[in-house]
Amino acid sequence: MRSPQTKFFKESEKAYGGEFLKKRKARQQKRPLATRNTMHLVLRSSQAKGEWSFRQKENHEEIAKVVQKFSLKYGVRILKLANVGNHLHFQIKLSNLHTYKRFIKAITSAIVMKITKTNKFNKLEKKFWDYRPFTRVIVGLRDLLSIKNYIEINKLEGLGYNRMEAFDILDKHKKRFAG
Repeated sequence: MRSPQTKFFKESEKAYGGEFLKKRKARQQKRPLATRNTMHLVLRSSQAKGEWSFRQKENHEEIAKVVQKFSLKYGVRILKLANVGNHLHFQIKLSNLHTYKRFIKAITSAIVMKITKTNKFNKLEKKFWDYRPFTRVIVGLRDLLSIKNYIEINKLEGLGYNRMEAFDILDKHKKRFAG
């Protein structure tokens, strides 16, 4: 059964990775990447709890440093980032199609090493990330607005609000700036 968060996105040729890879047909497709459009990227780990939680102050800062370092190195613009504790949501823009693979490999391994205090000689006994990274190409204004709202709601959930409170806060915020 898929998690409620993946129900937010339709299974399409724009999405790849995460829980969608449980189906054989999904694994046979090539990951869609885009340089003209932004992309939604999700990295999820059920291991990220307690002292390994992404929301721990030290871990939160280390993740921000890692993301900034490798986004500059590989020319990937980070438009939004939501740290929810056990998963990270990004809205990214690739400078070219070849940078994604290097970027994702670099940040996923660097985050694991910073969080777990391991290195290439002292490795973890079990895998840290639950699934391969989930990516989805954002096409059209409706998609763009929904992903911005979705990432903002996840940011608020990461700060401790439940989903309904996060929706209310976002709704009040929109009304305040609308008129």
